[in-house]
Amino acid sequence: MVKYNLLNQPSNCQFPGLSSILGSKTGGTVTLPTTSLFGTDGIRGRVGIKELLNPYLALQIGFWTGQVLQTSNNQLGPVILGQDSRNSSDLLAMALSEGLTAAGVEVWNLGLCPTPAVAHLTNVSEAMGGIMISASHNPPEDNGIKLFGTNGAKLSTLVQGQIEAGIRGRWEKSDIQVGNSAHGGQKYHRPELLDRYVESLQKSLLPTINLAGMRVI
Repeated sequence: MVKYNLLNQPSNCQFPGLSSILGSKTGGTVTLPTTSLFGTDGIRGRVGIKELLNPYLALQIGFWTGQVLQTSNNQLGPVILGQDSRNSSDLLAMALSEGLTAAGVEVWNLGLCPTPAVAHLTNVSEAMGGIMISASHNPPEDNGIKLFGTNGAKLSTLVQGQIEAGIRGRWEKSDIQVGNSAHGGQKYHRPELLDRYVESLQKSLLPTINLAGMRVI
């Protein structure tokens, strides 16, 4: 396990809302495993201040996701954020949003939604990426963070590696340009975007299909 300081990012990057998330603390440490943070479906684990998946790490994930997406896409666009109903999802959403806005990224928060909604809306909008907070079938004390590219597909191993390099303090100025963080981004609550996802589901049904009188889960 590797100890990593929370504030291990370029000196011009500030987290003005950090105290509102973490109380009176202004910094912290994350104990990172020696193996990759990203599994086959994002980063998953038990959530807690003393666990791997905590607000300190989520803050870093948000910040470096914002930096890497801006660099890899060579453009600035919003990041769509969604979450499931786990007790820890609100906390992780706050920390991720704080990191993203510190990187100069605009955040569109959908609130409670299914994972495919984030993928679809990221693909059909001007968003440069998406994040879903969910651990799927994992126990309720767990949670996860899954990242999507601008096409709504899971981020490539290469891009995930760049984000992890930033988190571990191994970022290279030639690869990741820190340029927008001084301006800061904005957060917006955008649940109305889910109507577009519902419409896409309805359009996928053949005209001959009639669901009248059925109970659909």
